Amino acid sequence: MSFLAAPPAPPAPPAPPPTTAARPAGETAAAPAVALTARLTRLHARVSPGVLPAGPGGHVVLPEHLVVGCDRFTTPTGPVRRGGPAEETVGRLRTGEGPDRLLALRIAGAGTAPGPAGDSWATGLVQVRLATAEAALHRAADHLQHRSVQGTTTLGLPMVRALVADAAAAIAEARALADTVAALAPGGAVRADLLHRAHRALDESGRTTLHLMGAIGFLTAGPGAVLRASELLGDAYAPVPVTAGETS
Repeated sequence: MSFLAAPPAPPAPPAPPPTTAARPAGETAAAPAVALTARLTRLHARVSPGVLPAGPGGHVVLPEHLVVGCDRFTTPTGPVRRGGPAEETVGRLRTGEGPDRLLALRIAGAGTAPGPAGDSWATGLVQVRLATAEAALHRAADHLQHRSVQGTTTLGLPMVRALVADAAAAIAEARALADTVAALAPGGAVRADLLHRAHRALDESGRTTLHLMGAIGFLTAGPGAVLRASELLGDAYAPVPVTAGETS
């Protein structure tokens, strides 16, 4: 995938959008066909139906309709029915992709599910965040391709191209780590460390893409909202690294 295109030479017309990767049918840079909440809903239906998947710190971050529809939550020893332990609403977050919001909870006693269910949620969530990061970078690059500074497309400016390259490299790193995880047997410290690193790489990509979007990326309901929501998912669900020296 290439997010960079050579700047057009005057007086030639602007170069085409700098992305060569094909998008799914119906998907555009301005409006991804599948929103973050929809991807989360599909993942949840596949690996944790009826149960709120919690992260290692007991946090849950899911679309509101899923939180309302689940009567149990995950713990390291298996699902537990809601209503016993203290359940605290931490906040609600818009994704900038429509009216849907994510609801963040903290549940005493909750934690990552054991066995295949927990593993499938952990690996699936990285794929959800990868798709979100790629769509956001496509959108930012397409936007910059159609803006200019003193006759030069903004995407053609060296500093801007460097930022796009940094964001794309972080996405590529996260994908390579996810592919490595997929080739390993479920469970184990190595998988946890690799997934943790993948989430951190996606955080870096998202923050860089926010800068590429400019001021509009920091609006509450702007296009950057989905990246902030994605990073919150990483904070809630990234496995705790266990390899010596891995602390972030």
